[in-house]
Amino acid sequence: MKVKKVTLDALEATYCCMSEVPPNVSWTDSLPESREWFKSNLGKQVEGYHLLDDDKVVGHVYYAMSGNALVPYEVEPNVACIYCTEMLCDYMHKGYGKMMFDHMKADLKKQGSKGIMVPATDFKEWMHYELFLKQGFKVVKEHPPYKTMYFPLTKESINIKALDLNYTPSRDKVEVTLFKHFFCPVGAYMYHLTKKVAQSFGNKVKIVEINATPETVRRYGTADPLINGKIKIFGPASEEDVKRAVQEEISQFNH
Repeated sequence: MKVKKVTLDALEATYCCMSEVPPNVSWTDSLPESREWFKSNLGKQVEGYHLLDDDKVVGHVYYAMSGNALVPYEVEPNVACIYCTEMLCDYMHKGYGKMMFDHMKADLKKQGSKGIMVPATDFKEWMHYELFLKQGFKVVKEHPPYKTMYFPLTKESINIKALDLNYTPSRDKVEVTLFKHFFCPVGAYMYHLTKKVAQSFGNKVKIVEINATPETVRRYGTADPLINGKIKIFGPASEEDVKRAVQEEISQFNH
């Protein structure tokens, strides 16, 4: 077992988590788009480490440095901001997660990084905060369903602030706002699904698409899809969930 920094020649092995998705979902349809996004943004808005068993990628941790990270936080410079971490089921609970994080910590410390932050969650299935507690992270702020956590490398504490949602939608009809970035295959899938559902409502809905950049995230306080200026869907959702969320806003808009 070994840990390696992600390089351009490893792009076809990114997102090992997609090999274990449930058979009844289509998240893998967006895998090519996410790999293309990764290729275009490697070293800027995304970096990472892979855990390998021989040549097989069995785990990953992807991040970006503050200032380049697409996270809805104001973070002081030179802090690594984790997007996601995953490991294949057969490799869990064997100490390999610690191995991967220890390598990441040592490498980033060598580069002079102040520390590592992560927007962990209360959801067991997705970036659960207990995973990071095991790796020595501490909760520094709470804003449900998120817990902002930090691990110091060269600086014991940092300035960090969760950004408030700051987007004003159109006034003439219900607006579905889509921030275009395909870092995560699930996020890319939800982008296309939400757009498809919005289009099904015809002229009752206005679709606005914005390229997600660190600047737009800081300006608007999010890179998640918005329905009439609200975050109504967290993570993966069904087509029916999206339809229901849009219909709720249409019904309120008409009264």
